[in-house]
Amino acid sequence: MAIHHINLRATASAIDNLSAISDAMAWLCGDVGLIHTDRTTSYHGSEMYILSAKIAKNRAVSAFVGKLKQGGVSVLAGDLAKRIDENNTLHFRLCLDSVIDQKISFAESGDKTVKCSIKIESYPGDSPIEKISAELGI
Repeated sequence: MAIHHINLRATASAIDNLSAISDAMAWLCGDVGLIHTDRTTSYHGSEMYILSAKIAKNRAVSAFVGKLKQGGVSVLAGDLAKRIDENNTLHFRLCLDSVIDQKISFAESGDKTVKCSIKIESYPGDSPIEKISAELGI
């Protein structure tokens, strides 16, 4: 497997349906036990929640990749090199509303998002772009 782990993060305000977002994150990562919810305040003082999850087990990673493939991960192919940072981590955002509907759709400007980062398992001499392309089938 070319993926070491996957981090997911979504934010919700006090007026958002926190249980729906939590259920959507649980569907996305495959296990409600992986979801961590932190209550905090925004810069202006209003209450907000940060929901995060880390997917590290191979079976859960494979399930997440399968969902991405069904959602048309090929949109990432055009700018894959720009989305991978110096730490071999692929960054992209999913539309939160589509995840709530248990569908995968990549975010467009103005959408509420689930921020995703995939740590690519890469060793010296390996190309992280080739490894993640092969893993995602793009």
